[in-house]
Amino acid sequence: MKLDKYIEGLLYRYECVVIPNFGAFITSVNPAKPNEDGVFVPPSKSISFNSKLQKNDGVLANYIAEVNDISFDEAMKIIKLNVSNFRNMILNKEDVTFDKVGVISHNKNILEFKSYKSVNYLKQAFGLSNVSISIIKRSKKRSFPDFTKYAAALIIGFLISGFVYNNEVTKTAKKNIIAYEKANLLIEEEIQKATFVIENPLPLVKMIISEDIGVFHVVAGSFSIEQNSFTRLNQLKNEGYNARKIGQNKFGLFQVAYSSFSSRSEADIALAEIRLSDNKAAWILNKKIN
Repeated sequence: MKLDKYIEGLLYRYECVVIPNFGAFITSVNPAKPNEDGVFVPPSKSISFNSKLQKNDGVLANYIAEVNDISFDEAMKIIKLNVSNFRNMILNKEDVTFDKVGVISHNKNILEFKSYKSVNYLKQAFGLSNVSISIIKRSKKRSFPDFTKYAAALIIGFLISGFVYNNEVTKTAKKNIIAYEKANLLIEEEIQKATFVIENPLPLVKMIISEDIGVFHVVAGSFSIEQNSFTRLNQLKNEGYNARKIGQNKFGLFQVAYSSFSSRSEADIALAEIRLSDNKAAWILNKKIN
């Protein structure tokens, strides 16, 4: 089950749609304005993608569960399977396409998102179309005052209609702008966290452990030399896994996990994907990290 139609539906309602552990689509409101051809286009939402916003807010899973009359956990399984496919496509440098939303592609090893312009996700602009202004050629025999009279009437009518429309849109536009500013603040916080992680790799483990990371860990390997465990940890993170060190075992080996989960069912799903795509020797460890 693909996520495209659910993301499309939520973009009409929300300024930020998060795909847990993958990224988020952010919308911003564009006012009505003329394009390069002199055609006035109605207000719209533009869409961008930020891979740093991955924390699950429950919106997408709840929407999938509601539409399909299934449980939240079943909806999360659908999301996780899709995310696994997205990551595999990215690793293989394939484009990840979201129907009627946009495409994530590679450009010199950098991920880029290009949104489609065929759909306007601003509900207040429903039914509005582009307005073109044609240049009217007048005969030289027509008097100049007649021309100015009609031109003035046209301009006044256009300004009045624009004023009425803007009054209708103003309240919604302000609400959207406030919500988008909140999304911007969230992005800045995530970027600050990412900068901190880059400059101070060791404190990252402390920050993650302080959260509820779960007790079921999909183990990637055990190492007698601690430096080798750091090397494996960085490799997994570069591949997109939410990897972490999970301490030493009773034999003194330093263990590294692909990711950690709060339930055994989630860990089983991840283990099956990892064994299929990366490491047949991966296994699950039930251990509480202090």
